[in-house]
Amino acid sequence: MDIKNEKSRLSDALKQNSEQKWAAAALSVTDDPRVVFAGSAGGASSKAGDLLRIYQIRQKHCVEEGIETYGMAELIDVLSDFGERGLIQVQPFLGPGGSIAAFWDAAGDLLGCITVLGRDSESGWGNLDFANGKI
Repeated sequence: MDIKNEKSRLSDALKQNSEQKWAAAALSVTDDPRVVFAGSAGGASSKAGDLLRIYQIRQKHCVEEGIETYGMAELIDVLSDFGERGLIQVQPFLGPGGSIAAFWDAAGDLLGCITVLGRDSESGWGNLDFANGKI
């Protein structure tokens, strides 16, 4: 897997959805050359139903903690309609001022992104770690 190709693939998919607020927020992060694909070859896949439950909890926590995210509500809507057992690939993209978690279906179509814009690089990384379940 070519890391630059993954970022380019995400950028191209975001441009196709650029009228959506979540896509515009993610594009603002991918434009930064310091943002890199931080996943592994082959990526990680999860069942849509599992992701739905996880992100409903995370959305509530982000609201309570004042963590500003873009695209989480829209992703939850997509996951609600996706089907319990459908597999979703999740790809992280990290940068010093913002981070993205991109969600793809089995056909390779972008379902949505969660973007976290940090006030500084430390809070941005920490917020994405939370959004991705690392903390």
